[in-house]
Amino acid sequence: MNWIFLSIAIGGFLSLLLTPLFIRFQKARAMGEKIRIDGPMTHYAKAGTPTMGGVVIIFASIAAFIIVSLIKYYRYQDYSLEGFFVTSILLLCSLLGFIDDYMALRRQRSIGLRGWVKIFFLTLICIYFVLFYHFVLKLGTYINIPFTNISVELGYWYYAIVVLILISTTNAVNLTDGLDGLAAGSISVVIAVFCFIAFLEWTISDVTYGIDIAVIGGSAIAACIGFLWWNTAPAEIFMGDIGSFGLGGLIAAIAIVLKQEILLIFVGGLFVVETLSVIIQVLWFKMFKRRVFKMAPIHHHFELLGWPEIRVIIRFWLVCAICAATGFFIYYLKFID
Repeated sequence: MNWIFLSIAIGGFLSLLLTPLFIRFQKARAMGEKIRIDGPMTHYAKAGTPTMGGVVIIFASIAAFIIVSLIKYYRYQDYSLEGFFVTSILLLCSLLGFIDDYMALRRQRSIGLRGWVKIFFLTLICIYFVLFYHFVLKLGTYINIPFTNISVELGYWYYAIVVLILISTTNAVNLTDGLDGLAAGSISVVIAVFCFIAFLEWTISDVTYGIDIAVIGGSAIAACIGFLWWNTAPAEIFMGDIGSFGLGGLIAAIAIVLKQEILLIFVGGLFVVETLSVIIQVLWFKMFKRRVFKMAPIHHHFELLGWPEIRVIIRFWLVCAICAATGFFIYYLKFID
C-alpha cells in the first residue's frame, strides 16, 4: 500500500508543479487550441488556450511509476513485466496523441491526423499489445463473466476483443475530452476503481503484479488531479489528444491485464454513452437525414439545450461516478459468499 501512496504523492506533485510552467511555456510562444467551426458558439472564447497538457500528465505518471519501481526493486528485487507493459501502452498511445496534437498546431487547425491514419497507428500498437501479451505475459485467452464464477476460453478469438477494447477505449476517452475538466475528472474516477481492483487482486487473489498495476494507476490518478487544478472551467490549459489517447490506452490495458474486460463496460459507462451518442448520430443522419441530438458527443447536446458548461461537467462526473461504483460493486460480488 505504501508504494501506491508514494506513486500518488510523486505523480501529484510533479503534475501540480509542471503544469503552470507548461502553460507559461506555451503562452510565451503563442501556442494555443484551435476551435472546431462546427462546435458550440460558446467555445470560440477558448481559442488560443494552451493545449497538449497531457504531456505533463503522461510525464508525471511514468516518472512516478519508474521512481517507485526502482526503489521497490532496490529494496526487495521485486518487479513485474505486467506493470512495465501497461506503462508502455500509456507511452505509445500518448505518442500517437502527441503527433496528432503537433500536426494540428503546426497546420493551425482543430484537426491533426486523419482518422484512417490514427486507426493505422492504433493498429500497430494493437499488434505490439497482442504479441507481447501472447508470447511474453501469457496471461490467458479467457474472459471472466460478471455476476458468475464462469470463465469462457476464447482461444485466438480473444485477441480480436483485445484490439476492439484498445481502439474503442482510446477513441471513447478522446470523444469525452470536449469540456473543461470533463475528461480529466472522469478518467480519474475510472482509473481509481481499477487501481482499487488491482490492489484487491494483489492482496486477496494473490495476483503478484497487481501492486505494480495499482502503482501506475495511482500515479495517473494523481497526475490527472494535479492537472485538473488548472484544467477546471474556465480551463487555463487543455489535455489534448496526447492525454486522452494515452490515458484511454492505459485504462484499456489495465482492464485487459487484470482480466476485467467486460467490467470495463460498466466502470467506463460514461465513455460508452459518449461513444454511442456519436454512433447513433452518424447512423441516424445517414439513414434519415435527421439528427437525434443537437450535437454529438452528447455533452455538447446538453450545452446546446442551454445548460451552463459547469453544470454539464459536474453532472457527467456524477454519472461517471455512478457507473464506476456500479462496476466496482459487480466486481466485489465475487468476494461475497
